[in-house]
Amino acid sequence: MAVFPFTHVGQMIEDKLAPFLGSWILDTEESDFEQGDPPKSATLKIDDNFGMACFTMNQVSAEGEVTNDTFEAMPDGPEVKLGKSGLVDAMRLVFEGDRTLVSEARRGGLTIMKAERQLSDDGNTLTITQTVHLVDVASFKNVSVYRKAQ
Repeated sequence: MAVFPFTHVGQMIEDKLAPFLGSWILDTEESDFEQGDPPKSATLKIDDNFGMACFTMNQVSAEGEVTNDTFEAMPDGPEVKLGKSGLVDAMRLVFEGDRTLVSEARRGGLTIMKAERQLSDDGNTLTITQTVHLVDVASFKNVSVYRKAQ
């Protein structure tokens, strides 16, 4: 019986993605925001949709405003061209080792936002370091610490 390399690669990516899957709750006390006010609360859900990593983020601001956002990308896949959102035109998602999953939002070939998701050794904490590069201004880092929902 022949084993097709694509199937093997797909399984390897799913195996690497598996520890990141599930629902995560923001630990506001442990998080540190350089840009903007920290949210009152936030959740992150990561699902596997046939090899695509699906991210669903829900946040309640300090003022009580609710924000919901969703995106999906194939880990270690090609850069995905996005529609005319105005801010970014492409995105990519890559593994850096087994415990770090990085997304980059790009505009005109330049990375303007990078989110590094670092999984703790026990798999119960996901630390997301989001760096935003504002052209001709500065770069800002927000560190969000999420705990795995039980």
